[in-house]
Amino acid sequence: MTMPPLDPDPAPLDALEFEFTDLLQARQALDELPPGVMTAQTLAPDYWPSHRRRPTATDRALTGAAIDWLLGLPAQLRPTTTCERFPRVANAMAACWTRPEEREALLAQLLHDKRRQRTGFPPAVQAEIRALQAAVSSGI
Repeated sequence: MTMPPLDPDPAPLDALEFEFTDLLQARQALDELPPGVMTAQTLAPDYWPSHRRRPTATDRALTGAAIDWLLGLPAQLRPTTTCERFPRVANAMAACWTRPEEREALLAQLLHDKRRQRTGFPPAVQAEIRALQAAVSSGI
């Protein structure tokens, strides 16, 4: 079996573009940080504490209204872990509980935070917030 002769003027390969580079340049390109990484590094570690509002007493302890709200919930729905670990969140929930639109918006925001690079709540707290959201949806 004989091979066909090679075409002296092959058609150009328009679909593939090549750029000649040496190995050192290729490695250097891979070692460079993506855009924005240096900015993020300059924000850490003390960037956010300097930009947050000062803590208030209601950030560290439940308000009387929050305690009343908590006691008014059915025992199986009481977000005790949330109240213990994140009293500020519990205070916010209690403050808007009687306003359905605000309550639903807050519960959704707590479960689906759009701020980047946040770890979210611990699983026990997430479960409590989801239970409250489900109870609200079912009409408690």
